Amino acid sequence: MSSVKTRRKTRNTSSPEDQEQAILAAAGAEFTSVGVRRANMDEVAANAGVSRSTLYRRFPNKEELLLAVANDLYQRGMVRLEAAVVGLGPAEAVVEAFAEGAVMISEDPLMRRLVLTDFEMRGITASVTSLFIDTVTARVAATLRSAGAQMPEQDLLRAVELHVRLVISFLEVPASDERRQQPDAVRELAAKYLAPMIW
Repeated sequence: MSSVKTRRKTRNTSSPEDQEQAILAAAGAEFTSVGVRRANMDEVAANAGVSRSTLYRRFPNKEELLLAVANDLYQRGMVRLEAAVVGLGPAEAVVEAFAEGAVMISEDPLMRRLVLTDFEMRGITASVTSLFIDTVTARVAATLRSAGAQMPEQDLLRAVELHVRLVISFLEVPASDERRQQPDAVRELAAKYLAPMIW
């Protein structure tokens, strides 16, 4: 108990929104460092500079905290992907989004751990996978529509859903040849097989 107090940061007296961001940042660091199973809620509270009661009032358990961290990661990732395709046509946008996604996975240690290496994450989020796919599909389809996609709405949604499901499959079971996981290889794959599905 005393060791936790020793490491505890100065109490965070910021706004509730700032406290929540501090909690998400501390939780992200904890999940990255030790994984989902070993992550300690008391450590998260201490490193965020909030009390245990504040943490548990916002996130009653580790699962809800993990889902909030994953959602925050998703939102930041979508903003980055959308920025990467500004000014591109729909086919080119598909290619660049896939390439940028590969870069994010390789560069972001939290994303890499949650998506690729932490099997606990998959079990905890299994119940929301379908909702996640629907949410990502709708947002990507809207981005491609803004980029100039002309195909009927239902066709666009179906094509994008296939893309999203393929991405999930590739992430969960990466290619045995690591060269195929590199951005240039991902770009080539997307240009040859996926971009033609969007018009």
